[in-house]
Amino acid sequence: MRVLMMVTPGAGHAYPMVPLAWALQSAGHEVLAASSGPGLLLGEAGVRCVDVAPGLSLAQMQGKLAQNHPEVIARLNDDALVPDYHQTIGIAVASALRLQPDMVSAMIRTAEEWQPDLVIYSPLFTPGLVAAAKLKVPAVRNEFGLVRTDSSPELMRELHSDLFEAHGVDLPEVRATIDVTPPSMGTIEPGSWLMGTVPFNGGGTLPDGVFEYLARSRRDVPRIAVTFGSGPAPAETVQVVRNIVAAARDMDAEFVLATPTVDLKQFGTLPDNVKSVGWAPLVSLMGVSSAVIHHGGPGSAFGAIMSGLPQVIPAFGGLGRPLIIEAVVDRGLGVTAPPQDIGRELLESVLADEAMKARAQAVREEILGLPTPGEIVGRLVDLVENSRGATATSSASASDDVLGQNAV
Repeated sequence: MRVLMMVTPGAGHAYPMVPLAWALQSAGHEVLAASSGPGLLLGEAGVRCVDVAPGLSLAQMQGKLAQNHPEVIARLNDDALVPDYHQTIGIAVASALRLQPDMVSAMIRTAEEWQPDLVIYSPLFTPGLVAAAKLKVPAVRNEFGLVRTDSSPELMRELHSDLFEAHGVDLPEVRATIDVTPPSMGTIEPGSWLMGTVPFNGGGTLPDGVFEYLARSRRDVPRIAVTFGSGPAPAETVQVVRNIVAAARDMDAEFVLATPTVDLKQFGTLPDNVKSVGWAPLVSLMGVSSAVIHHGGPGSAFGAIMSGLPQVIPAFGGLGRPLIIEAVVDRGLGVTAPPQDIGRELLESVLADEAMKARAQAVREEILGLPTPGEIVGRLVDLVENSRGATATSSASASDDVLGQNAV
């Protein structure tokens, strides 16, 4: 079958699609990804891509949204609205997409030209729903995990109704949701298909010396990985890095900074036990680490879990981070603190917490027991075949009705 992945133009939206794309292609199915900017990183993983908006990134979309609708950004970053986060992010996505009509049109046009049997789309990404409805094929939402978007098709049908109406469609009749949230870390939306996460944080050649450095891990001291994601770093990131550099001077530990978005020159000469690698796939770094400090992104959280590492997450606000922090801390997999309180005492307590490491290992085993992407491919095939059967039956019934009317 032909599968079209319609992806929000951000690395954090593209990478969760990779394991399923691998599984689909390995099973002989044809996969095409429609996105732009960092969303095209799917190409690194061997997925054929179409650039529907050359040069457009999620960060640029957010910038244009802030310029045109500052009240929406303010609402999105108001942590007091966390209980209503689903509605808030839905408003933000609908508003941002309205400011990118050319991209949205190109997305839907790509689907119409390629004629897929199935559309897999990023959460809340309404062009995926509209395209699937126009083509009368199933639409499958690929969740990031930990941040819930329950009933989001219905929500986006309401909030982005103008797009549906412009194309003369309603929601696709056949819909499904894939969720990588481990059951012990959150309530799963009824009817969702659980899938074990397979961390992927990018491919390519490691920078000079990085592999050699990571491979020479000292076994007599712990190593703490530090990352703040692929997008714009939170404003308080500089404070956190400054605290880490200060703490490192008095700790018998190594710190590895995978922080390409942070200008480290402002901190002067780094201590000998602090190494900056700029960029490195998190799976390479976490595999030789003892703990991780990160910004609260789902990719970083799952990377830490699958590496069996305790997590330290500064209490950065906005963009759903409080929900991820809550899921990690409530399960006992990590700790959180205000950015200014990330320091030696907190880090040493995490490194000494054997129970936290054991819980991280337990959740890793839980994830490994969930259905694999390969098993989900089988369900997708069944979904498409059943959908075709239902369509054929519906068409036959419609023909019978017409014949009956003509006979009368």
